[in-house]
Amino acid sequence: MKKILLAATIAMSTFVASAQTGYTIKGQIGKLGKPAKAFLLIKLEGAEKLDSAVLVNGAFSFKGSVPSPMEATLRLKHDNSIDTPGRRIKIDGMPIILGNENITITGRDSIRTAVIKGSALTDESKRVDGLLSPIYGKLQALNKEYTDQPEAKKQDKTYILDLENRARAIEKEIFEAKINYVKQNPSKYMALMALNSTLSPGFDAIKMEKIFATISPELRNSYFGKQVSERIAAFKKTQEGVEAQNFTQPDVDGKMVKLSDYRGKYVLIDFWASWCAPCRRENPNLLRVYEQYKSKGFEVLGVSLDKAADKAKWLKAIADDKLTWKQVADLKGWENAAAAQYDVKAIPMNFLIDPSGKIIAKDLRGPALEAKVKEIFEKKSR
Repeated sequence: MKKILLAATIAMSTFVASAQTGYTIKGQIGKLGKPAKAFLLIKLEGAEKLDSAVLVNGAFSFKGSVPSPMEATLRLKHDNSIDTPGRRIKIDGMPIILGNENITITGRDSIRTAVIKGSALTDESKRVDGLLSPIYGKLQALNKEYTDQPEAKKQDKTYILDLENRARAIEKEIFEAKINYVKQNPSKYMALMALNSTLSPGFDAIKMEKIFATISPELRNSYFGKQVSERIAAFKKTQEGVEAQNFTQPDVDGKMVKLSDYRGKYVLIDFWASWCAPCRRENPNLLRVYEQYKSKGFEVLGVSLDKAADKAKWLKAIADDKLTWKQVADLKGWENAAAAQYDVKAIPMNFLIDPSGKIIAKDLRGPALEAKVKEIFEKKSR
């Protein structure tokens, strides 16, 4: 059975335009003192920034600035038991949306149960989580329903299909709730967070681009806004219906091959590597489909993510797997230029291009690949 329960509710917040250039966090957790220590963890541009402060009579503080609101974590280590074998370290914490605001945190003995004041961002995050919670609750109930079934019922394909259809309906409801919030609150930072959370695999980049454009310019130009924009733009380049980006790479003999050389035919761009076990397991299926339809105009162009040091392994894999179609590679591994153009983050990955040069499908494997190619050539023969 496919996993039904989605991830926990997303952290969301409101964007606050302010002349303030930095944040201050002042905490008071009871009367805790040494060795209790507070930590502030911020993820910025792929790197983690960790700040710490020793508690003095329960008090601690942090100061700094962020280019735009972002998710952060406050944690409290109550003692130094991490250095004591056999003892469990006691750490508690809470997620916050950190902006350049003046924030106070007050608790009796824990950050996890502390009260936050002064953070409109975190307040809005909690408010929207509350709005979405009932819908996520439906998924949790569905998950529990499945868990409570006897084993025989769990193997019932009709029941599983019904369960998955109900799960998809709830997922659609969650999606629509988030998008409605974006449209109704274009100047709130939470709108940006909500939109980003809908960009799941296979999302409609053209539709999301239009919705993103309705968000306030200040948000779109924020640090996180630019990340969301780049994500949409990257996916849009490989969305079904758009023209495939041309590229040129050398084949096994060093001869330059262009994707445009295949114009007028159906061609599957297959990103793989000799060291990729799932790719190698998929090759027999790809070979079978190729052999069946190559005479009808179906082509495959293999693009390897092997490195120059592994060229011999690449060539051996081609021979061992009996791959008879054209193979190219710039031998830069994950830095392969074509893979970057097509935003390839994992392999195997493929894109099916029609005779006019447009992407008509992607990530086709196993029966899905065979069914799609069969459908194409059965229509052509009618």
